[in-house]
Amino acid sequence: MSLQSTILNFMLKKYVKEVQPPVEERSFIEARKMMNQEGYTDQNATLGSKLLQKFIFNKTKSYINVNEIYLDKIRTLHFTHENFDSQKCILYFHGGGYVAGSPETHHNMLILLAHMSATQIFAIDYSLSPESVFPQAINDAVNSYKALLEKGFKSNDVFFGGDSAGGNLTLVSTLKLQELNQNLPSKLFLLSPWTDLTGEGRSIKENSKSDPYLSYDNWLNTSLSMQKTVKEWYAPNQNYKNPLISPAFAKYHKFPKTLIQVSDIEILYSDSLDVAERLKAGGNHVKLTVYKDLPHVWQIFQFLPEAKQALSEISEFLQN
Repeated sequence: MSLQSTILNFMLKKYVKEVQPPVEERSFIEARKMMNQEGYTDQNATLGSKLLQKFIFNKTKSYINVNEIYLDKIRTLHFTHENFDSQKCILYFHGGGYVAGSPETHHNMLILLAHMSATQIFAIDYSLSPESVFPQAINDAVNSYKALLEKGFKSNDVFFGGDSAGGNLTLVSTLKLQELNQNLPSKLFLLSPWTDLTGEGRSIKENSKSDPYLSYDNWLNTSLSMQKTVKEWYAPNQNYKNPLISPAFAKYHKFPKTLIQVSDIEILYSDSLDVAERLKAGGNHVKLTVYKDLPHVWQIFQFLPEAKQALSEISEFLQN
């Protein structure tokens, strides 16, 4: 555990976890403010919170070209460079609990991943809840993939990746493509994926106190908060064990090679363990890497040495 991650965990607990509103008052707006999403600036943020957001979200300069394009009418950021392999690409799905986030909130991480993997990235701005509800995000993911195939990419040269809710979307969109008898991407990488949306995952109880920012110290409040996100905003009136909502309950056969990265102190730890076991049970190739004492989706914190380590692992997985 690096000194940087120790300081970051302290900052996240103090300026995110300890100042979040009670569950009954919590809104998806808070998530958008926390992620510094355009149009949702928190005017009342403390100096510590502003400093934390500056470290995370201020865009870094890079030689990589970033352009706004559209894939089947879905706004997308395209990260590319003339030296990258023009035949291969990553289709990336950002995290944010299906209610927050955008390609811009993940700009710095995607710049670094594109650089380290020498692979172009298409990061889609899929539909968020509650403005759009399940299964619209899945439809956006599937349609953007089909648009890449129409642009000339071969399925074997396309990789899916995502963090948290984006890791969920990576899995469920692949399951949906399989259901539609479509050719699948060749590899998937999941960063702290949210795979059990019932709010009953084991590590919610085990890690609510240790998770630096994604939870309440009281695990019952954490569970209620997660259920609120799903039941009120993302997928009202659904069966939450539906594999296209909670891929922890899916059966996996002939699935793409998958890399999963997760930290042992986060509330979604068991989400990764469970889906890895499901993949193995179906005879699929899966690699699960457990990092120690790091916050949820630490890969986004580019100043952490562990972030560079994780992105290096992803790059090697995609290239080999």
